Parts: sequence; structure tokens; C-alpha cells
Amino acid sequence: MSKAVSSRIKGDDYQAYIFWINACRLFLEHTKVEKIAYEFDQVKSIDDVAVFYKQPYLDEHGDNLNADYYQVKFHVTQGGSLSWQDLLDPKAINASAVSFLQRLHLAQKEVAPDGKGSRFYFVTPWHIHPDNELSELVSNSGGEIRWDKLATGGERSRMGKIRKAMKEHLSIVTDEELQVVLRPLRILHSKESTEQLKKTLNLNLCLAGLKPIDEGAIINPYVELIKGLLTRGRNEFTKDDLMKICKEEELWIGQSNQKNTAYSIGIRSFHQWAEKMEDETNAMLCLLEFFDGRYIKDKKHWNGTILQNLEHFILSSTKQGAQHHLHLDTHSSIAFATGYYLDSKSGIDAAPVQRINGRHVWKPEKNIKYDDYPGWIYDEDIRDENGKDLVITLGIRHNIIEEVNYYLQQINLPIRRVINCTIDGGQGSAVIKDGSHAWLLADKIATYINDRPIKERFGQIHIFSAVPNALLFFIGQFARSFGPCTLYEYDFENRIPGKYEPSITLNALKK
Repeated sequence: MSKAVSSRIKGDDYQAYIFWINACRLFLEHTKVEKIAYEFDQVKSIDDVAVFYKQPYLDEHGDNLNADYYQVKFHVTQGGSLSWQDLLDPKAINASAVSFLQRLHLAQKEVAPDGKGSRFYFVTPWHIHPDNELSELVSNSGGEIRWDKLATGGERSRMGKIRKAMKEHLSIVTDEELQVVLRPLRILHSKESTEQLKKTLNLNLCLAGLKPIDEGAIINPYVELIKGLLTRGRNEFTKDDLMKICKEEELWIGQSNQKNTAYSIGIRSFHQWAEKMEDETNAMLCLLEFFDGRYIKDKKHWNGTILQNLEHFILSSTKQGAQHHLHLDTHSSIAFATGYYLDSKSGIDAAPVQRINGRHVWKPEKNIKYDDYPGWIYDEDIRDENGKDLVITLGIRHNIIEEVNYYLQQINLPIRRVINCTIDGGQGSAVIKDGSHAWLLADKIATYINDRPIKERFGQIHIFSAVPNALLFFIGQFARSFGPCTLYEYDFENRIPGKYEPSITLNALKK
């Protein structure tokens, strides 16, 4: 077999994996997916996989979303990288005349004339070259193009030259036209290898109630099945269609009869691992539009729109008498604030879902004992008797006191005391045993904070953390008694020493 034929077969398999991972969404309990298509020729320019939603939900721009379209560009090796010039080059997608950007333009004019309602994904295992301007333009939130970056500068600037080249390539005139073309584009680069994608597919098959692919099997029944269906002229499927087919092919094993009676709600400020949150929850709040990857676009959003949206969402999506499971794929500050709005006096039965070796509902048990679990170790340091602020560092995943101290040296806060809180038994992701343990730790730290001396109660509490979001949620439930407190976010992307930024402030002092 020639290398070209082998590469084409591997590319077809890769596309089939993308199809089946999305097809599994049809079978999830709260799915928003109505129909899925393979080689969807009604949108010929971007047609590998299409996903249609039965009710619109908000995308990364805050626009109503009705459909996603995927174009897969597989590469056998990592012997290359993606650049913005590749989007304008037909050869980059093995075409002779039409580039991907031109395909995008055709699809946008056809199903998203105002740039809204649909997303068009370019999927590739290749990385974006770090020295190419495209690396500055593709958001880590959902792969969208950061128009605020591309729009900067005149025509002779770096970004201006890119805009000019794209407009000439598309035969359009204005920046506004180009923005409409690029608005629905999503670039998913550095995607998993075929083997990694197979593992991801197996997890999704199990959740859907479908038979997983045998380890080491040469024949993949799902890849062969979708290819066989396509040759028979079948390429669009509802849940009932696929279930009937999979039963006939003996691939349906059924879902667990254990019905989850809890109401699932989700809050998302990170995209990775939360891409399918819409299908996994009864209600969700997406905050991606306020972030560029981990970074807030405008610091004013923390205590403005984000807190307002969070409070409104919690009040409107929870009710007394019902159990709620909270999926918190969020910054730590948002997890803390979620607990703040669901404090014990709210009367809402809510338990966070923690990701540690899978997903686990961390619901505290009744009649638990402090002695059954490792507790906090407090290390206090008086910095200035004339100060009035209190700094709390929570180091469970790892000890963060040196990072925090370095940060504090760079700023001028009226700090009286720093309390470094670690846990008996050392650091690590599995130190907290379960939801009961997390709740006890939250209760203990809340009691410790509330017992602070009078002089510190006139000041601010500054909270730095490296702990699971579920623990921060529980601490947040106690925070109404703390007085003014500010949360801080660490720059995990660059890991620059002491690189903290203040985020949400609760119980703010009235000026």
C-alpha cells in the first residue's frame, strides 16, 4: 500500500472518530443534539461532520447557536504546523483551487449570513506555529478568532497586512465584512492522535450505552459502519435512527437503569473538558465570552457582568426541595462565588461534582466526625501590627506560600497577618477524601476566619488557593460572615513566579 493511500485511510478513520464522538451526544440524558450528519453535502464547503441542535444555546460570542460544521484535516506526523497563510492556500487542504478561507466564506454566506447561528470548525492534529501571528489570534476558549487582536493597527501594521491579505483573497472590501466571515470560525489545533481519539471515543461510547472498541482490535466496527452506511446513501441520523442501526449491528449494550434524580446545573468559564456541558446538564451558564483562555478580557467583568450573571443564573435555575449537582468547570473565584450565592441559608440542596479520577458528587454525609479526616495545619505570620488585612493561603494541591509572598512583595497592601493553611498528610490532588472531608475543611477554615481579632475585622481578607473547586464552593457557602474578601487567580499558563491577579470581591466595603 502506498503512503498516499495509507494516509487517506487514516484521515478517513480520523474523520469517523470525530463523527462518532459527536454521535454519542445524541444518547446523553440532557442532550441538545437533534441530528448528526456525515459527509453533509448540503453545505459542500465544510461537510465532514455536521451537528444540529433542537434548541439553540449561546456560543462563545453570546450568539444563539443552531448547528456546528466540521472540516477535518488529518496529518500522519507532526512534521509541520499551521499558519494564517495556510488558511489562504488551497494546497494546505490538498485542494487545487479553493482555500479553506474561501470554503469558510461560502459556508458562512450559505447558512450564517450575519456570521451567527452556526460554527465552522477546522480540526487538525497539527499545532499552530508559535512564531506565526495565528497563534496570537486563536482563542484557547473555543478556538474562535480574536477579532479584538486582528482589528488592531492600520493597514501597514502586522495585523493590518493579514486583514488586507484575507480581504483581497476573498474579494471583499471592508474590515466589517471580514469580521462577519471570521466570526463563526473555530480552529481546533493540536487535537489528539488517532489512538488518543480512540480512547476518548471509547469513554463516550460507554456513556452513550454503546459497546466500546476492543483494545488491540484491528477492525473498528464504528469506522466500518459509518463508511458502509455512506455507501448505502445514508448520512443523516437522529437518535432513534442510530439506536436502531447499532442494535442491528449488536453495538448497543444499553444505559444504566440508575436514573439520576438530581437536577444538574453547570457553570463554565473553561472550554477544555467542558465542551459537551450543554448535553450533560439541565441548565448551564457559559461565561466563555468574558475570557480569552484563562485570562479575563476586561477586569471589570469580574465584579460586574460575571457576578450579575452568576447570581441571576443561580436564582433562576435552582429551587427548594430539589437536589442539585453542580458542574463547576470554572476559575476558582467563580466556584467560590457560586457557593456564596448558595449559602446554607438559601435552603438549596446543592452538591458540587468534583473531577478526580472521573466525576464524583461531593455531597457531605450527615453525622460526620472531624477526627475521621486529616485537618488543617495553620502557620501564622504577623507582618505588620499596624495593618488590618488578613491573607489566607490554601495549599492543598501544592504549597503556594512562597508564590504568594513574592506577589505580596510587589504590591502595597495593609497586611497585618498571613495564615498559610496546608493539610495534615501533605499536598496532592487526592488528599481530600470525599465531599464530607471537603465540607469539614470548609467549616473549620470558616470558623478560624470568623475568630480573627477585632482589628482584622476592619480590614479585607485576601484568599489565594490551590485547592479543588468543590472545596472552594463549600468555603464560599460560609463566606457571607467573612466581611470583605477578595479572591485571586494565578497565571497557570505561564507560571511566572508570583503572577497573581485579584478577581472577585465579595461583601465589598461601601465607599
